[in-house]
Amino acid sequence: MAVQEHQGLPPAELAGFVGRQGELREVRRGLSTSRLVTLTGVGGVGKTRLAIRASWELRRAFPDGTYVAELAGLEDGGLVAQAIVTSLGLQDQSTRWTADTLAQQLAARRILLVLDNCEHLLDTCSRLVTRLLERCPDLRILATSRQPLGIVGERVQPLSTMRTPADDDSQSAQALRKFEAIKLFEDRAAAAVGGFEVNDHNAHVVARLCRRLDGIPLAIELAAARLRALSPGQVLEHLDDQLTLLTSGNRAALPRQQTLRASIDWSFHLCTEQEQALWARASVFAGSFDLRDAEAVCASDDLPERDVLTAVAGLLDKSVIFREERGDVIRYRLLETIRQYGREALRVDGDERELQERHQAWYLKLTEDTHQRWFGATQVQLAERMWLEHANIRAALEFCLAAPGESHEGLRIADACHNVWRVNGLISEGRHWFERLLDQDREPTIVRARALASAIHFALLQNDLTAANRMLPESRQLEGEFDDDIDARCYRVPEAFAALQQYDFSGAVALVEEIPFRRDDRDWGITAKILLGDSYSIQGDRERAMGQWQDLLRLCEEHGERWRRAYAMWGLGIEAWRRGEWTHARSLELECLSVQGEFRDQYCTALCLETLSWIAASAGQYKEAALLAGAARAVRTEFGGTLLPYFDEYQQRCQQEVRQSLGERAYTKAFTEGTQRPLGELAGELLGQTTTHTAATSNEPLDELTKREREVAALVAQGMSNKQIAQALVISQRTAEGYVERILVKLGFSSRSQIAATVAETRNPHSPPQP
Repeated sequence: MAVQEHQGLPPAELAGFVGRQGELREVRRGLSTSRLVTLTGVGGVGKTRLAIRASWELRRAFPDGTYVAELAGLEDGGLVAQAIVTSLGLQDQSTRWTADTLAQQLAARRILLVLDNCEHLLDTCSRLVTRLLERCPDLRILATSRQPLGIVGERVQPLSTMRTPADDDSQSAQALRKFEAIKLFEDRAAAAVGGFEVNDHNAHVVARLCRRLDGIPLAIELAAARLRALSPGQVLEHLDDQLTLLTSGNRAALPRQQTLRASIDWSFHLCTEQEQALWARASVFAGSFDLRDAEAVCASDDLPERDVLTAVAGLLDKSVIFREERGDVIRYRLLETIRQYGREALRVDGDERELQERHQAWYLKLTEDTHQRWFGATQVQLAERMWLEHANIRAALEFCLAAPGESHEGLRIADACHNVWRVNGLISEGRHWFERLLDQDREPTIVRARALASAIHFALLQNDLTAANRMLPESRQLEGEFDDDIDARCYRVPEAFAALQQYDFSGAVALVEEIPFRRDDRDWGITAKILLGDSYSIQGDRERAMGQWQDLLRLCEEHGERWRRAYAMWGLGIEAWRRGEWTHARSLELECLSVQGEFRDQYCTALCLETLSWIAASAGQYKEAALLAGAARAVRTEFGGTLLPYFDEYQQRCQQEVRQSLGERAYTKAFTEGTQRPLGELAGELLGQTTTHTAATSNEPLDELTKREREVAALVAQGMSNKQIAQALVISQRTAEGYVERILVKLGFSSRSQIAATVAETRNPHSPPQP
C-alpha cells in the first residue's frame, strides 16, 4: 500500500493570490513551533485560500508531500478519515479507515496535511487530529475552521479581514492600490471585465466599496464579479442589501461558498438555537457590547440570562462575534455583514421593534444611572464606559427619533448624557442630538426644560450666541411653568453664561446668586461656581474668585471627583498668573492638564493650553508660548469652539508680545509646529513624562508610543480595520489612519501584523505572539 506518486501537491490556484504576506509568514512561523495550526475567522475571510497558498509555499519542507482534505461537503463525521485517505491517494480500499489505521500509514512520513473546513465536524476532527499527532511525529497539520479544534498544542491564528483605506479622498489611485482589499478587487474585476484597473476616476468609489464590505475577501470578489452588469458606483449604491446583491459566485465551489448569503447561512445553521437567537438579537447593538448589555437586551424565556454567556462563548468559538479587551472588560463586536444578516433574521421573526425598544430602555437606564453617579470617585470609569457605549447611545437616539412616541425618551437620554458628552469631547454631536430631539418633542415638560438648558449651554460652549438667544425665551417660559421645581430654577445658569459672553458680568453674577441651589446639587450648581469664578475674576474681584475656585476644589476632593477638579485648578492658575506667580501658575495649569489626560474634554484642555501660553509669554519663554497657542488652536478647531470672548484681551496681548519678540517668521514656525504636534506627545513633554524613547532606553517596544497610540495598537492586534478603530474610539477614519501610520514609523514596522505580534508579546512575553 502506498501513496500515489502524483499526489503530494496542493491544488493549483485558479485565481491569483493577493496580499496576506504577513499572515503567510505567521503560518510558516506557527508550523515551525507547533505541529497544529488552526486558521480561524468569519466565513468568506479567506481561510481556505490562505491555507492552500501556505501549503504550496511550504511544499519543499515536506519531502513526502503536502495534501489538502476538503471536509465541507461531509455530513457524516465517520467519513473524515476516508476523506483524508482520498486526499492522500492511498490505493488500498479494503481497509476500514480509522485514526489508528490512518496513523499507521503516516507514522514514518514527513507530511503537511491541510484539513479544510472543520467547524461542523469539530468533535470528530479533534479526536482524529489528536490521535494522528500522537502517532506521527513528523506530521504537521494546518486546519481551517470557524472555531478552534480545542486540543492540546494547537496554535490558533485568527484571520482578520483585509486592510482597507481610511475615508480619505485625498489619496491618489496609486496610493490606494497598495491596500490589499483594493488589489483584490482590481484583480478580480479585471478577470470579470477585461482591462479594468483602479485609476484616478474610480479609485475612491472602489475604496468606499471595499470599506463598505468590511474588507471581507469573498464579498469583495463577489462585488467585483458584478462589474459584468454594473459600474463600481452602481454596485456601491446597491450595497445596502449586500446579502442579496452578492449572489454570483464560483459555480464550481460548494453551494455555501457561492454566495455571501450562503456562506453566512452555513455559519448560522451550525449554531445552536440559543446561539442563533443571540446572533439575531445582538444585531441591534451598534459598535461593541459587553456581557451586561447582552444579558439586559437579549435575554428572554428561550434564552435565560444565565445562558447568555454560554451563547456568547459559542458564537466566539464559531467566529461569528469577535472579542475586544478594553481594560478589565471584554467587549464583543459583529462585523457589519454578520450584523446585517442577524437583523434580517430578527425582522423575519417579527422581533425587531421589540428588541429596539429593549435596547433603548437599557441605554436610557444606563445613561440615567451614570448621571446620578457622575460626581464621585468612579467618574473616570463611568466616562470610559460611556465612551465605549457611544455608538449604542447613538443607535438608541436614532430609534427615539424614528419611532412614533419615543422622542420624549430620547430627550431623557440626551439630557442624562450632557456631562458625558462634555467630558468625552462631543459637544458638537451633543448639539446635533439636542436640536433634533427638541424639534420633534415639543411638549412643555420638565424633561424638555432640562434638555433645553443643556442645549443652550452647549451652544454657548461654542460661542454660538445666536442659537442660544433663539432658545432662551422658551427656557424662561418653561422655568415659569415649573417655578415650584427647584431644578427648573437652576436652569438660569445657561442664561447667566450668555450674559457672561456678552460682557454683562454683574448680570451673570446676579442671575446665578439668586438661584436657590440645593446643598447636594452636583450638576448645574457646579457649573454656576465656575461661572461665578470667571465673572469675579474678570471683574478683578480676586478674593471672591479665589473663594469660588477653592470651594469647588474642596468639594471635588471631598467626593473624589476629577473632571471639575481640573477646572478648579485652571481657575486657581489664572489667579496665580494674574498675581505674577508664574511658577505656581504653571504648576496649577499642568496639574489641570494632567487630570484632563484622563478624559477627552477638549474645551478645558484648550483653556489650559491657552493659559499656559500666557504664562510662558509672561515668563519670557516666547517660543513655547507660540507653540502652545498653536496647540490650543488645533484643539479648538477639532471640537468646533473658539476662545471665550472675555478672554480675547489676554490672548491678543500675549500673542502681540510673542510676535514682537520672536519676529513674524519664527512666530509662525513655532505656532504651526504647535498645531501639528500630537496632543499626547506635547502634554507628556510638558508634564515631564516624554512619551517617546529610543530602543536603547526602553525594554518594551510599546513604550515608544503615546497612550492613545498604544490604545490604537491594541485594536490593530484585535484585527480591527481603520474604519472599525475609528468607530470604537469615535474619531475620524483619517485620524485613525494617522495613528496607525505613526505607530508603524515609530516601531520601524511595515505591516499591521507586526504591530499585532508585538502587542501579543508584550502582554505575554512567555508565549509566542499572536497575529
